Amino acid sequence: MTAPYSVRALAGPDYPQAGVLLSRRWAHEAKRGRPVDQSRDAAVIRPLRTGDHSHELHGLFDDGQLVAMWRLDSNGPGPGWSTPERAESSIRVLLVFTDPGHRSVGRLVSLWLADHFARASRPPVWLRCSTPNARLAAHVAATWGWEEVRQTGSFHLLQLPPGIKPQLNLLITEQEAGASAGGSTRRPALARTDHSWC
Repeated sequence: MTAPYSVRALAGPDYPQAGVLLSRRWAHEAKRGRPVDQSRDAAVIRPLRTGDHSHELHGLFDDGQLVAMWRLDSNGPGPGWSTPERAESSIRVLLVFTDPGHRSVGRLVSLWLADHFARASRPPVWLRCSTPNARLAAHVAATWGWEEVRQTGSFHLLQLPPGIKPQLNLLITEQEAGASAGGSTRRPALARTDHSWC
């Protein structure tokens, strides 16, 4: 049986789908009166078009359709974390964009991240992220499985321990960068309210 989802580093041919995902995200947020930073978001995928990408941008595909993308940073957890926390090995997960028409995709991304890094030769102690949005932080903690550590200034700090998820490969497979994902044949799922976060 083929796993319904796949993850891989994004490359140039993925630029059109990445643009569509951002457009859907922006429309969803605008409809609810939430601010979006289109310049910042567009800058995330621009390297796919220019060829300057370094495989830091990853995507989750559902039957060939890009339903989530995120950027990884191994250079520390970002601002707000204490000196002892920054001394711990961590991967920063930032600028996650999810398809508003796809159910539970943020949870799937979190499961894959935890499993993927748990299997690394030198696993980090934590996956970490932050968001200025209190409602979003509560959503990520309640439904994506992250722990909200604290609020520092205007940012909510969250973390997730790596951990092997047995049989996750039956649900999500990992592909080589640039692999062709094919076209989507599935209907969009019911609307969700996952948001971009950093």
